[in-house]
Amino acid sequence: MDHLPSLKIIEICKVAPPPPEASRAAAVPSSLPLTFFDLLWLRFHPIQRLFFYELPSNDISFVDEVVPNLKTSLSLTLRYYLPLAGNLVWLPHSDVPTVEFVDGDGVSLTVAESGADFYRLSGNGFREVSEFHPLVPQLPVSHDRAAVIAVQVTVFQSKGFSIGITNHHAVVDGRTSTSFIKSWAQICMDQSTVPIAKLIPFYDRSIIDDPKGLAKIYTNAWLNQDGPNNRSLNLKLPETKPSLIRSTFEFTHQNLQKLKQWILKKNDEQISSFVVATAYLCVCTAKLDGLRDGKLWFGFAADATSRLKPPLPLNYFGNCLVGGIVSIERVELLGANGIALACEEISKAVENLGGGGVLKGAEIYGTLMSEMTNDYSKAQAISLAGSPRFGVYSTDFGWGKPMKVEIVSAESPLVFSLSDSRNSDVGMEIGVVKERDQMETFAALFNEGFEAL
Repeated sequence: MDHLPSLKIIEICKVAPPPPEASRAAAVPSSLPLTFFDLLWLRFHPIQRLFFYELPSNDISFVDEVVPNLKTSLSLTLRYYLPLAGNLVWLPHSDVPTVEFVDGDGVSLTVAESGADFYRLSGNGFREVSEFHPLVPQLPVSHDRAAVIAVQVTVFQSKGFSIGITNHHAVVDGRTSTSFIKSWAQICMDQSTVPIAKLIPFYDRSIIDDPKGLAKIYTNAWLNQDGPNNRSLNLKLPETKPSLIRSTFEFTHQNLQKLKQWILKKNDEQISSFVVATAYLCVCTAKLDGLRDGKLWFGFAADATSRLKPPLPLNYFGNCLVGGIVSIERVELLGANGIALACEEISKAVENLGGGGVLKGAEIYGTLMSEMTNDYSKAQAISLAGSPRFGVYSTDFGWGKPMKVEIVSAESPLVFSLSDSRNSDVGMEIGVVKERDQMETFAALFNEGFEAL
């Protein structure tokens, strides 16, 4: 769009990890095969996160102080996250793609300057989705290799700066990418050389059991996509619609409590903030869509590290997500008990992911993912990106906590992004993307729903 503020590229460089110390070298593998959890996302669009930081004073020089500190600490962090500096390759003799790090590899870092309004972009109001695109880097990807992450640091007229991170979903999920960003922030802030113990990644993949042969099933689904034997690592990207608007809505602790108490009267059941918030979003969506027949579908991903037997360590490096799906008659969601009904169904779906049900029905996921990436617009279910549990607002590089965190890649009217909040009164922040008129209606529905309680 021609009215977008200018973006000036100051520098593009490669940040490599320091040479390995003999004692550390063995602990971080330079080669990592994908598991079935990773393979599910092989050609899925990359995940793009954007952290906005206000500069605490005009005396801090972005080019002479902020950028060098970020580069040095990124290099030190990559020593512990070596696969992130490598590339995804699918060698002819290999059954599955592998992340390979070789000497000379590193992460692409772009340093830029934007003429955009820092405070407007880092606020909650209506902003065009296209305004965020110049602030997140593209992932270098080709037919036979794909970078794992790319980083961009952008300064806004000395008011503040943003850190944009794009990552390949087949190598890391939200939990792992957040751990990496927090390790980087901690090393930058403490001027240390080692992440705190709980953030040092766990790389042993032998603890993941695959009795159903899901790795082979998922691999075949990708080989047959535009195949046979299609080993391309090119990603399938959704079409972008520049007319879409992004906005942030807040579930205050007070509103969440209000909803929970209302549900308690109806269902006599204690429920989590996640369940009540997503149930509320389902009802708002049904109201926005108006009277229509059929079911509303809602899909969500859940961290499986603690749900597997044996459980994986929380610092496990790589994807470890399972999916839940809920369908509710739209007409019932519009009724007086819509939220209570949605809570009941979502609670059941969450419970079903426990115990032996964690990978139930997972055999069909590979085919579903290859079909969805062929045409993202065919997706009918509303879904989620991010999680309040990641605690992204505690990511302090030494210049204070983020003013705002956005998941730029969550750019569909069907996707809500969830996070914690900078504001202590707020339990959960929800990123929403809609056409402008739909967004205005959604905002009214979202706010009126609390008043009606």
